Amino acid sequence: MLKSFAFIFAFLPCLPARKPRTQTNRLRPSRLPFTSHFTLLTSYFLLILLFGCTERQVRIHFEQAEKYRHEGKIDLAIEEYKAILALSPDAFDARNNLGYLYVGKGQYANAIAQYQKAIAIKPDFAEALFNLGVAYVEYSQIDSAIAAYQRALQYDPENHEIHNNLGAAHTMAGNRTEAEVSYQQALKLKPEYADVYHNLGLLYTYEDRYRDAIPQYEKAIRYKPNFADAYNNMGSAYLELGQYEDAIQHFQTAIRLQPNHALAQENLRETKTRIEAREAGEMRAQHILVKTEADAQLVLEQLDSGAKFEALAQLYSTDTASGRQGGDLGAFLPGTLLPGFEQAVKKIEPGKIGGPVRTPAGYHIIKRIY
Repeated sequence: MLKSFAFIFAFLPCLPARKPRTQTNRLRPSRLPFTSHFTLLTSYFLLILLFGCTERQVRIHFEQAEKYRHEGKIDLAIEEYKAILALSPDAFDARNNLGYLYVGKGQYANAIAQYQKAIAIKPDFAEALFNLGVAYVEYSQIDSAIAAYQRALQYDPENHEIHNNLGAAHTMAGNRTEAEVSYQQALKLKPEYADVYHNLGLLYTYEDRYRDAIPQYEKAIRYKPNFADAYNNMGSAYLELGQYEDAIQHFQTAIRLQPNHALAQENLRETKTRIEAREAGEMRAQHILVKTEADAQLVLEQLDSGAKFEALAQLYSTDTASGRQGGDLGAFLPGTLLPGFEQAVKKIEPGKIGGPVRTPAGYHIIKRIY
């Protein structure tokens, strides 16, 4: 398992989708991209039509706003757009651009208000609906983001970026099936879309489907060769499968491409620590402890049906201390735990599940981490 996830949305900064779990030394995959849009080509001409006799004033404010934006003087650009809106409150393009600038400053409530006003003026304004979804994600209102993206698709159904962002929002909401459908639709529209392959890899990683995730990261790298986050996440998948040499290679590539890639650096250190621990005979596992073999079989059936090991450990394990941690027992050296349990762990491949195993404590379903 990995420490945290972040999807690639069109424009948005990378978002953590799961917080690091202390006490478990789990790895961090890195980011996933978002996109937002700034209306450039049409704004001036629409504003001319709107304002008529104020054309010259509008042109001056618009050109000055663009100048300030390109110079990185965002506060001054915002004031210019406010001046435009003072001349014509119904200038929906100006409101969209103002919202975009607010997102860049992290003022998501202000951005949302501007996008909503733009949409109230022009209900089929797909671009503003798209940007509204971006702002809602940053504001941690995922359900509202999903609704905004879905509405944007009503007016722009062939937009691959909207499908990508909708997939990422669905993943963050735990709607895994809907997320995969959205990603596949994005790829149908743009088969070479590297960010979607990356996000699809993260979706599979969420489900502990590391062998399915790796080919998606490979495709992301095929279309974006310098994709450092994809190399880092693929390294994390290899590490969870116990393929340490492959993991090291991919972490090192991520760091070569992006020398300040903190997650890849951390994961590389973790990999080397695991190799040293493995050489010393250290193991690490999760377990679900139940009283009877029938209970154990019930747990196995639910795992076979796709239930998460961690969730079942919290629900069923009579070892409540580890159960609260998703069944995680932490790292241990030979001779530390019950002999029968240790022997069973040794026979299980890293990342795989085995059992039931009977010990004096009861019946164990075991997942070996390494």
